[in-house]
Amino acid sequence: MNTEKLISRFEAELAKIQRPGMDKLMEYIKKSDFYTAPASTKYHLSTPGGLLQHSLNVLDALRGLLRWSQSENRWEYLAAGKVVDTIPDESVTIMALLHDLCKTYFYGTSTRNVKNEQTGRWEKVPFYTVNDRMPLGHGPKSAMIIKQYINLTNQELYSIWHHMGFNGDRDNDAAVGQSIEQYPAVLALQTADMMASRFMESEQGNRELFTDRPAPDTAGEWADVPATGEPDFQEAPSLMEGT
Repeated sequence: MNTEKLISRFEAELAKIQRPGMDKLMEYIKKSDFYTAPASTKYHLSTPGGLLQHSLNVLDALRGLLRWSQSENRWEYLAAGKVVDTIPDESVTIMALLHDLCKTYFYGTSTRNVKNEQTGRWEKVPFYTVNDRMPLGHGPKSAMIIKQYINLTNQELYSIWHHMGFNGDRDNDAAVGQSIEQYPAVLALQTADMMASRFMESEQGNRELFTDRPAPDTAGEWADVPATGEPDFQEAPSLMEGT
């Protein structure tokens, strides 16, 4: 995993977002452990830099789910060939790259004794633990952190807030279902997140099919997608009054 290369691409993608406060949000990210944290304790990309790699994987997966409309200058989300939602390019970037911002200051490390099969000796092996310094939930916490620095459209807010999808809790599942009906992009982000963690990633890195592939923005796969200019967005209701 070439962390410096991943950081360079991550920052270049977010540099296209020209919203007030974006510079402060990038300061937060750079000062946090976002670039060194794992994506999970053991399930996928449980390795330094895993969170960074996962975020870029979700961006690639989300772009791959959508179709770029040159006439509308937006991405289109289709169901059975019909457009059910349109998403601005900068929204795709924000939703994908920042959906797991909640995992900053979230992981700790510890050690456990593991028997070395070759030597027969017991050795201390490090592993990741959860040490959440901001216990505010998952998707909601990501949205709240982001909104301390930049405005989010309702589409972005709902997508990030509900990116974990259904979990069997009646109230949560009702809210997720209603959000998907209002903003189908919610389901698109959920799907891209699952595609990244289930198809693209293993415990220690990307799976072979998704290793050392050129980034879509440099390979020309979406060469017609313009760099974003001044944002055109509807401000979502504030979640962090007084911050």
